[in-house]
Amino acid sequence: MKRVVKFLLIIAVGVEAGELSEVFEKAKVDGYIRGTYQSHDIKNDSVYEDDALGGKLHIETNAVAGMSAGASFYTSNALFNNENKGLVPLRGESHKSYSILGEAYLKAEFGKNILKVGRQEIETPFAQADDIGMVPNTFEAAIFESRAIRDVVVVLGQVQKMAGVDAESVDTFKKINGSKNVQVLGLSYEGISGLTLAGWYYNLKDGEVDNIAYLEADYEKEMGEMTYGIGVQYSKQGHDVGDSATVYGGTVSATANSFGLSLATAYTEVHDNVATSGFGGGPFFSNSEYLILDNAGKDGKATWFGAEYDAEIAGLKGVAFGLAQVTLEDEAGREAKELDFTASYEINKATEIHLIASKLEGTNVGEDDAKHLRVFANYNF
Repeated sequence: MKRVVKFLLIIAVGVEAGELSEVFEKAKVDGYIRGTYQSHDIKNDSVYEDDALGGKLHIETNAVAGMSAGASFYTSNALFNNENKGLVPLRGESHKSYSILGEAYLKAEFGKNILKVGRQEIETPFAQADDIGMVPNTFEAAIFESRAIRDVVVVLGQVQKMAGVDAESVDTFKKINGSKNVQVLGLSYEGISGLTLAGWYYNLKDGEVDNIAYLEADYEKEMGEMTYGIGVQYSKQGHDVGDSATVYGGTVSATANSFGLSLATAYTEVHDNVATSGFGGGPFFSNSEYLILDNAGKDGKATWFGAEYDAEIAGLKGVAFGLAQVTLEDEAGREAKELDFTASYEINKATEIHLIASKLEGTNVGEDDAKHLRVFANYNF
């Protein structure tokens, strides 16, 4: 509570009394109510179940002289099951329901530039919200984004702490890379029709992985009734022990627009060390729901195939299905596999339901052989 009061006092600093009512009268309030159920059926073990009801309440004040403030309250509360043994944590570190002030930030907008300081959701290749459970990753950070140059986006960031679904501590903000933190530089260009070029650099001084460089190029073009896509990616990741890891990846896709069917494949491999997907789901084209390139270890490989079908073409408005498989191969040639079936139903603009059923054969890369089911429903407001 003290943090909330302190945050509200910060909002008032420098705002005249006459302006303060305008700040809150025109405040934007949004968020979602979410229910989640998951089961984790481990081969030769037990079936573990967990469920939760919660969501997010976000408020952002009206901007005065380009300055605004925002906060988001997240909560995850057990309903009938609380076994908390699965691949997506719904509980806090004490295996209980929890709530957290995941966002509390000040934002300054000047021209085509934005500076955001405080707790916040961010989306960069190696630090991202990865909203796959009840509470996403949020970060304590200072992020500057500029669109002052036509077709170019520049991002500068200092990321200090993290909490959430992929964090070391789900329900408590803890430092990333000790007192050295993470410094981020990103640059993207979209000045050529259909083409996106991006480059990122993360500095983690004295960390186990002490730097990450990343390049990505994506091209998409519609030709008649078809849409084609191709992407390539490259990452160089410095390690404090051993050689740097080098990652190469590529993806191709094709969509038959009139049939609502998309097919895609991706391949990535790492050389000389172990890949890291960073702080979140990671950017690698072959990453699946659970098994990712990181799991393949040193000199690992990952091959991914996927298909999606928009059933609105068949008269089922808001319904979509997906099927995908990833195969990991470690340096000894041992394989791990994951097969995912997904289904989603957008009932209306506010309400949606998603299902993800996965079969994992992961013992060769230190994961379970298991069947995993996750269902969640969102009501957005």
